[in-house]
Amino acid sequence: MKIALGADHAGFELKEKIKQKLAAEDITVDDRGTNSTASVDYPDYARAVAEEVAANKADLGILVCSTGIGMSIAANKVPGIRAAKVDTEFEAERSREHNDANVLALGADTVSSDEAMKIVDTWLKTPFSNGERHERRVQKIAAIEREDEGKPFGGRERRGSPPARS
Repeated sequence: MKIALGADHAGFELKEKIKQKLAAEDITVDDRGTNSTASVDYPDYARAVAEEVAANKADLGILVCSTGIGMSIAANKVPGIRAAKVDTEFEAERSREHNDANVLALGADTVSSDEAMKIVDTWLKTPFSNGERHERRVQKIAAIEREDEGKPFGGRERRGSPPARS
């Protein structure tokens, strides 16, 4: 298994702990950065990890920022990515089992290091429940992506933008 791993400055230390844990379990890690606690922009790292997963260069991805929210939002902009912002083992299990999440987003300020390791374990060991209802729902998510491809702002007007003139 190969995991793409990324973090911003706020998630750097937790990312490093996760990287050590994965390496100790003989899981290949593709560390997409950042490499220090110097301030950086989280969307750059979310995109790097998400694109690795979407291109099948990594099996799954794990992202860490202060809350996990920004990373999950940014990663979910990449077609084919189903990033889940997770704070509990239960959410980790359900995100894989029901939603086939392929990117895990963690908040370094919202979960302890010990809890994060448990979440990662649960997330990695939980398979997608290929049941008809879950598969159907994941396929509907993919259909939304296909419908919106090439359309600015996901096929909708950008909030705050004036209406298009005819």
